[in-house]
Amino acid sequence: MAAGKYPDIRAAAASMGSEPGAVYTPIPDNVAAYEELFREYRTLHDYFGRGANEVMHRLKAIQRNATRPLLTAGVPA
Repeated sequence: MAAGKYPDIRAAAASMGSEPGAVYTPIPDNVAAYEELFREYRTLHDYFGRGANEVMHRLKAIQRNATRPLLTAGVPA
């Protein structure tokens, strides 16, 4: 596998993978709020991340074309 670095897929996965970290269990009383927030998150994700508009491309272009650091609250960034 991978140019002979690993003898098989299990060895590669064992080397590169890791055990899951913390497991979060939803609080049943908060499920409605989680669902509402997740709907908003998906809207933002789709809006900014899936090409529904060109805003991320424009922001990245502004960043690339920046010739001087911007000020943040009066302090150089």
